[in-house]
Amino acid sequence: MIIDTGKDLAGARTWAECESRFDMSAFSDNKAKPVIDVSAEGFALHPDMMVISPLTAKKRWTKREIIELYNRRKRLGAPAYEPKSLGNKRVEAVVSEIVDLLRRP
Repeated sequence: MIIDTGKDLAGARTWAECESRFDMSAFSDNKAKPVIDVSAEGFALHPDMMVISPLTAKKRWTKREIIELYNRRKRLGAPAYEPKSLGNKRVEAVVSEIVDLLRRP
């Protein structure tokens, strides 16, 4: 999953990984944060309760939107995501590759 902390983006492969990597200081405030799962479905992370909810305004993300979000919010010095032949790439592959980029130290 790709998580927008309000400060930057983070990637996690499981909920357990998400719980272990984040505490309240990782988030800019207690407002719901966008989460994108491997199928490009949108969810909302509520940091005050550390729970992910399916109730969100944006339910579907396109490959292009996910890539633009990553390239706009990536860490300083992190590589841009520029896939070749995006039309042939499945959304699951795009999300997985971006999560891998976000998990790099």
